[in-house]
Amino acid sequence: MKQPFLIDPETVKKNAYLPVKLSELSKENPEAALMLLQDWGDGKKPVKQLWDEVIKYLNGEE
Repeated sequence: MKQPFLIDPETVKKNAYLPVKLSELSKENPEAALMLLQDWGDGKKPVKQLWDEVIKYLNGEE
């Protein structure tokens, strides 16, 4: 019987690629990238929320 993952693979992907996406955002919207990076560093937002916000900015939704 196959055991389920202990950590959601999607969460692992978001943790791994958040710096890449923040770098992309910094080239398009440096102010938003810095704000999100500070929120991440200050522990104000979880990675999932940061990921969603970065993707919204990159897609022009914010």
